[in-house]
Amino acid sequence: MIQLPGAAEDLSLLLLRIILAITFFVSSRNKRRDIHKFAKNNGLPVPAAYLVMVIELSASALMTLGVLAQFAAMAVMILMLGTIRLHIFKWKSPYWAAQGGWEYDLTLLAMASVIAVFGPGAYALFN
Repeated sequence: MIQLPGAAEDLSLLLLRIILAITFFVSSRNKRRDIHKFAKNNGLPVPAAYLVMVIELSASALMTLGVLAQFAAMAVMILMLGTIRLHIFKWKSPYWAAQGGWEYDLTLLAMASVIAVFGPGAYALFN
């Protein structure tokens, strides 16, 4: 096994947090633009759609700062499990994202699981 300096681990966790933060910030912004359309397309009541949007925005902020990043990652994991469930059981989507599948959501879930398990790393406001 290759031994890397601790800074490499911390930089990797920071990169992962930044990618997740950008992804969920943009996702929440897109939902905010037309929350009613998002709710209708996903079969959600509008208040639940707002909750999803707020969770994504909050997770984005917390991931960026590294504050409560593990809790934010767990919230993201729950959202992704819900999205994957919709893909598989409601929309009958294939696996591959290029065909409208749930591969991308599974990747985001896996990325969030790394933060949930290992924490935000040293480059965070609070560890």
